[in-house]
Amino acid sequence: MQNHPTLNNKNKIMDTTDEQNLPDTGEPTSSSDTDQQNVAPLSDILSREDEIIQYIKDKATKETLKSLAPLLEKLEEAVKQQQQENLPQNPAIPVINYDEQLKNLQEISQEKMKAKEMKVAERLGKLQAKLANIRK
Repeated sequence: MQNHPTLNNKNKIMDTTDEQNLPDTGEPTSSSDTDQQNVAPLSDILSREDEIIQYIKDKATKETLKSLAPLLEKLEEAVKQQQQENLPQNPAIPVINYDEQLKNLQEISQEKMKAKEMKVAERLGKLQAKLANIRK
């Protein structure tokens, strides 16, 4: 049996070497049997360390999700409310198909080209007027 103190129910230190303080299992115990029982669970625990770690992680994850569930529900409700508020603000945008978009873009580009042609024509007219004045 190991000689280390453990806590009893009243947080007082009890001596584990005293066999009176051990719970009665119905079997007679000797110090060598107790040592083997203490070593066996320890080696079993060490051999199943990954399994125990995974169990603890799963338990912690479940508890975390339980505590976060109400917050997630409130967040989802807030998102739904915000989406409902945003929908009426957006006016119905007319859906334009590809052909209409192409025609609109062509018209816009033609207008831009005409504006540029007019600017070029104005500049050309000014240059011709200057050349005519120089020749005189």
